[in-house]
Amino acid sequence: MPTFHVGFPAPTAQSMQMSARPALAKFCEDLGFDTMWHSNERFFREMFICMSVSAMSTERMVIGGAVADPYSVHPVITAQSLATMDELTGGRTTIAMAAGGSGFPMVGIKREKPALAIKEAVQVMRRLLAGEAVTFDGQTLKTNQAKLHILPKRPVPIWVASRGDKVLETAGEVADGAFIATYANPQGVNYALSLVEKGAKRAGRNLSDLRLLSRVDTCVHADPKQAFDGVRYMVARFLWISYPDRGFVRQAGLEVPAELEAVIAKRDLDLMHQVAAMVPDEFVQAFCWAGTPEQVAGQMIEIGRRCGVQEFGIWVLCAPGQSRDEALQLLSAEVLPRVRTALK
Repeated sequence: MPTFHVGFPAPTAQSMQMSARPALAKFCEDLGFDTMWHSNERFFREMFICMSVSAMSTERMVIGGAVADPYSVHPVITAQSLATMDELTGGRTTIAMAAGGSGFPMVGIKREKPALAIKEAVQVMRRLLAGEAVTFDGQTLKTNQAKLHILPKRPVPIWVASRGDKVLETAGEVADGAFIATYANPQGVNYALSLVEKGAKRAGRNLSDLRLLSRVDTCVHADPKQAFDGVRYMVARFLWISYPDRGFVRQAGLEVPAELEAVIAKRDLDLMHQVAAMVPDEFVQAFCWAGTPEQVAGQMIEIGRRCGVQEFGIWVLCAPGQSRDEALQLLSAEVLPRVRTALK
């Protein structure tokens, strides 16, 4: 049976009033979502604080953080926060580890050896959450008899999130689940799964040992053109952030148009809206679920059938003039039921 995760990209979440967050979490739970993920984009709202607020207004839904990184916060402290959230939620919490990167230049952080840093962080966090006193002398991480004094009652799922090749392999090697970002069609998802499987085999595991989540920026609207316009900015943003890495673009059978790449190469964030206006439709189709409810459900169903994925991460974006609640209600009423029926 499919599982549905919901999240909200930070550049859209900045407009949410903090007072609305408890209502948003309860609304998502009532609409049938299974997990609500909270972004960790600097310099917006602090992830674990927002998770705590959502936890206090929900009863069933899992409360997740996406993402924590091994650079800006020591993994021992992340484990401490996670154990605290587990106590607060009564065992309804989870975390996705990733390389991060937002805001790093502002605070002088260098993202070095990300795949190895994530691997070592997950290894240390898992041991800490199991109650061990951990001394670890890794290449990117060191601890000396670190020990938590508050422990989860059950293992907390640790995901690894990425669209990058080496980190996807790391997910297969050490994580409880692979959080496959961005790829919106079976070609991209199957490519990512092949990397996850490669890492799993390296650790003597199988792909079936992991939870597999396809996480995609999503905009649903009765007018497909409006839906496409609702996601162009996010496509522009990850093209800007990932520059000059274009491996995932080529893997999707695409090339960034020269005139678009020239604007991105200027590295001027003030030009982001210009970049968004230049994003071609085929990039939206490759990296987003966008269109009418029937079209969006069809994209998810195709991934479920052709890739064997049963967990779907819907990062909600709004079409021009559409409210967040309208988008969520449309997803709940017309997209989720179609997917459940097709993949049950």
